[in-house]
Amino acid sequence: MTAPAKAQIVIPVHNRRETTHACLERLNQLGIPTWAGVIVVDDGSTDGTAEMIQAEHPWVQRLHGHGQSWWTGAIDLGMREAIRNGAECIVWLNDDVLPDAGALELLVEEALMNQSVCGAVCRGGNEIPVAYAGGVMRNLWPHPVRHIQGTAPIPVEWLHGNLVAVPAVVWRRCGLPQARHMPHNLADISYTLDAHRAGIPVRLLPGATALATPNDTASYWSWTDPRIRPWNLLTGLWNVKMWWYMPGVAWFQAHHSGWRAVPVLAFLILKLLLWILLKSLLPARALKQLNTIIGCKSARQ
Repeated sequence: MTAPAKAQIVIPVHNRRETTHACLERLNQLGIPTWAGVIVVDDGSTDGTAEMIQAEHPWVQRLHGHGQSWWTGAIDLGMREAIRNGAECIVWLNDDVLPDAGALELLVEEALMNQSVCGAVCRGGNEIPVAYAGGVMRNLWPHPVRHIQGTAPIPVEWLHGNLVAVPAVVWRRCGLPQARHMPHNLADISYTLDAHRAGIPVRLLPGATALATPNDTASYWSWTDPRIRPWNLLTGLWNVKMWWYMPGVAWFQAHHSGWRAVPVLAFLILKLLLWILLKSLLPARALKQLNTIIGCKSARQ
């Protein structure tokens, strides 16, 4: 398989020196720098990330953020530079994702050949066969594909942004990701959903795989998780890192659902208040049992 020459890989990073190093080492081992440009957007790291890249990976183009770019701002900055470099296809790659051999070539080739947004299937180890991939919209909310069989491309409505190839037709038709209203969570889903609704195919490629480190932090935990205390639920409404960051959720819903977003947002807030109340009244043991029950039910759906 011959990879196109005008592919640019954009990697947003912040204070994960060893994780970033491992990702760049994998790209180098796979020979990626021989056919694609690699842009690392270092958003104000203070742990020696910039020095490590300069000393050990001189083939990387480095850009510097101001420390508050978050994922979307860093991707926006990297995409603008990639476009100036003459990119025909831009690959989003999170630094905690290690692509398997041939995955990047397949993503880029398919994206350009079919003018489609192509996403990889990122596994989280043996216990998590599908950690990040894509999915569909159901009841005005993103629902991920959890079971993937075969090797044929799978049409979806949106993709997780961990490892995604975006051809030029997307930014020419849809612009760049919305960094102002969705600085971190939901921006990848929103952008690829925009592409889908603009008539651009969005597909998962089961043949393009990678190993990802699942994000086990409060920003991805369920509200039922006993590790999240009532105060954390409330402050999450204005915490950019949390998936329920309300300005981002509200913009996502309004942008994609219009007036139909009103009951969805009202239900979300009522549900949040209910969980704050339950977490304030129930003992930790009861919350843990409830989280297990709900988690098992979700896994079966």
